[in-house]
Amino acid sequence: KPYRMYHGRKVPGFPQHPHRGFETLTATIDGLVDHSDSLGNAGRYGMGDNQWMTAGKGVVHGENFPLVSSTEDNATRFFQIWLNLPAKSKMVDPTFVMHWAS
Repeated sequence: KPYRMYHGRKVPGFPQHPHRGFETLTATIDGLVDHSDSLGNAGRYGMGDNQWMTAGKGVVHGENFPLVSSTEDNATRFFQIWLNLPAKSKMVDPTFVMHWAS
C-alpha cells in the first residue's frame, strides 16, 4: 500500500510551517512540488530539480504536491536532507536557491 500524505481534504503536502537554524536540500525524482515561503519565493519544481533552502534565523514555508492529472496517479518521489547549521551560522539571513535539472 503506498504511503499518502494529506494535510487537508484536497491538496497533499505540508502546509506553511516554520524552520530555523538549519538547511534543507530537497531533491526531486518524479512528480512536482509547489513551494512558497515568507521571503516571497514561490514556484513549481520537480523531475530532477533540486532546492536548497537555508532557514537561518527563520522562514515559514510550505511544500505541496499538485494534483495535475485527473486520470492518472499524481505520484511524487523526492528525498530531503536536513543539515544542522553550526552555532555561528544559526542566525544568518534565510536564503533560497533552485538548481534546475535542465
